[in-house]
Amino acid sequence: MDDEAISRTVTAGIRHVPGVTGVYPPRPVAAAAETVVDAVVPVPLRLHDPDVLVDVDRRGGRVHVVTGISVDGGRPAADTLRAVGERVRDLLDADTTATADLISVTVRLVEDPVDAAVTPPEGGPSDATALPTSDV
Repeated sequence: MDDEAISRTVTAGIRHVPGVTGVYPPRPVAAAAETVVDAVVPVPLRLHDPDVLVDVDRRGGRVHVVTGISVDGGRPAADTLRAVGERVRDLLDADTTATADLISVTVRLVEDPVDAAVTPPEGGPSDATALPTSDV
């Protein structure tokens, strides 16, 4: 499998991990654009297809797989992150052409629903977030 096919397979696999709400390219488009603008030699900006959001880097005889994810608040982000790393490893192990030396996954966003009971009233903190006070 070529790197783009691997990226598609891994992107799809990550989307099915419980707790993952989104898969993102490893660098935001703005950061990639800044790198291109700052480059001495113009380099074309690589925009990601919606199903190719995992970078596979094969420089220096090593394979480095990089992506970003968003997670929900239903379980600890570290548990979801670990599950994503294991899924990526399993998918790469199933493909004999790509055995990753390093897998980098970054949690870029935790989507946790806001409880209306904790939302501060207009103009002040809620009881749940207010600092304790004492009458002296």
